[in-house]
Amino acid sequence: MSVETIVPEDELLLTAIHYAATMNCEQGSKIILPGDTSQVFYFVEKGSIEVSYMQEKTRITVALIGAGNFFGEIGFFDGGSRVRDIQAVEDSSLRVFTLEGMDNFQQNAPLAYSRFLVFLTQSICSKFRRILEEREPLQAYAASLATGKGSYTDSTLLPQEFLNSSTWKTVSSAVDGFTSKLYNITHELQTRPTEEIDESMREKTFSVLDSFYQQTLYLQELDISEEEADYTWGYAFKELFPYFMRSRFAERIYFKPKGYAGDFLMMEMIYKKEPEGDGKIGKLIDEWCLNFNGAKAILGRRKLLCSQLHEVCSTKFIKNKKINILNLACGPNRELFDFLLECDYSEKIEALCVDIDSEALQYTNTHVNVFPHSASIRLMSENIIKWALGRSQQGIGMQDIIYSAGLTDYLVDKLFIRFAQCCYDHLKPGGIFIVGNFAPNSDQTFMDNILHWKLIYRDIKNLQQLMLKTDFGKNVEILSEPQGINLFVKAYKTDTLENQTA
Repeated sequence: MSVETIVPEDELLLTAIHYAATMNCEQGSKIILPGDTSQVFYFVEKGSIEVSYMQEKTRITVALIGAGNFFGEIGFFDGGSRVRDIQAVEDSSLRVFTLEGMDNFQQNAPLAYSRFLVFLTQSICSKFRRILEEREPLQAYAASLATGKGSYTDSTLLPQEFLNSSTWKTVSSAVDGFTSKLYNITHELQTRPTEEIDESMREKTFSVLDSFYQQTLYLQELDISEEEADYTWGYAFKELFPYFMRSRFAERIYFKPKGYAGDFLMMEMIYKKEPEGDGKIGKLIDEWCLNFNGAKAILGRRKLLCSQLHEVCSTKFIKNKKINILNLACGPNRELFDFLLECDYSEKIEALCVDIDSEALQYTNTHVNVFPHSASIRLMSENIIKWALGRSQQGIGMQDIIYSAGLTDYLVDKLFIRFAQCCYDHLKPGGIFIVGNFAPNSDQTFMDNILHWKLIYRDIKNLQQLMLKTDFGKNVEILSEPQGINLFVKAYKTDTLENQTA
């Protein structure tokens, strides 16, 4: 067969690797280190390769390269030194292209060689495109998940017709009464000489906040137009802003320094339950916010996920040499390490924890992964939405368990379905998919209009209908934490698609 007539890509690769040496790597072996000279590049025939870097004391994975892919070619052609750590995730077989091998390729098969260079150029361009996308601000990622209207930012004059309406009388009476009571409590707290907050003042403050919470439910039920609703909640928020922003928890939710409300530090505030705020009233409002039902549901989901990891892993313990767990939008990973703390077979656990926020991964490593265990933990920075849409080619292997605590709270139905289907495709037969979603609840009005923590709420029926549009079909059960607010889809991948509805 003449190499000069080769056109199909598969045949081109077969021709090219004829000029490359074979290299076998055991799991964990180093292939490239930062500062190495770039005299070769590689093709993965079998196995998986990890590309990573150190961020302070935390190793962050940026790519998993599976079979059929090249790596190291950029440095080979530009002559620069290596900037990433590259090692074998599992026993792997590579083909190594050297300068001498490429020269032989060019001399013996010049037409195939030129086509191979075009192929590599296209591969490199694709990688650079991916790098540019990864450098988009985290806020751009968050914006892709945002739902509803943006946060209330500007104070505007209310129109006269609204000020003359019965709605205005109801709203202003409720808000003015609340702010007056909060002002009186604030003044009383500040006039007390001690820094300690006695129980009577705590009860008094919580009573006022509870009363207003009930008022928000009443205001939500008013039969008013969308425009009047905007005026109502805009006015309420403007008047309450100086008080609620004294709470560190409420402040973080509203200002969203990561671009979205549910970032890893906000979750840590809920887990720690250590009120912080400006002055005594700030700490009391913070304490109240940390105890509302939505926050309790997040505490409950941590326990639920931990128990599910115990339950699912225990059934796979006997027959699996390794149990592969993929945690998507992982945040601080508390539920995973709660499980590992009590797991007496942690050496069988291989967990890949993925989040777009590298600070969340670093926090996991330095503040959560702080006790002895034998699990393999890999922390990976990746845009999960692009991965779910097939726009990010990662060699994430097949998993026994894939779970996500709260990502789908921000995904419209179309994205939810694509995300769930992508997870199905990455599960081994018999694998389990677990994903959490807030259900409609009484806190929704307060979260949406006062905290500006906007989610997509789904009930049991909604979740079941969405899963029917994936290959999971009817192999689904719905779980809930004790509050009944955070629902969880637990879906099963069977050996075949029999009895499933696409």
